[in-house]
Amino acid sequence: MPAPSQDPAAALKTALSLRAGSLAAFPAGAVLMAILERGWLSIAALAAVMLAVSLFERRRFGKALGIAVRSNPATLMTGLAVRTGLLTGVFVVTLGVLALFRDTALSRGLGWPDLAVIGLSAGGALLANGLSARLAQMRTEPGQPPPRNAPAGSVILEGEIIDNDTR
Repeated sequence: MPAPSQDPAAALKTALSLRAGSLAAFPAGAVLMAILERGWLSIAALAAVMLAVSLFERRRFGKALGIAVRSNPATLMTGLAVRTGLLTGVFVVTLGVLALFRDTALSRGLGWPDLAVIGLSAGGALLANGLSARLAQMRTEPGQPPPRNAPAGSVILEGEIIDNDTR
């Protein structure tokens, strides 16, 4: 039986757990904002940082695969709106549950608690994504480099580029 550090299934479970943790970092930040009774401006700032982390990770993946990742203002605004809606929903539900048990008074501006929660959420997501990527990079076969310059419409499965072009 291989050692736990040599087991590919354990490495995959760890990488997926880290990715799931990075996905939960920002909604957990919204819950913490509701517990601390922070305002709507803090949720908008959290959504903007969530978008920035997402763009950073997409560009890092694109660079590793040799694909240029482009974004335009329309996709950025859509991404910001979706993230703001998601985090606002989590915030409102948490705040509603908390309002059943105590009086709530939301803050009207950004303060150091907001910046601390935003920093912890972003740092946690970036750390989990970085560790997951490093773990996945260590698990690749040493003799085969990752594919480079894949066509934009192609799919990469197990290191093989599958082009959608049906010439």
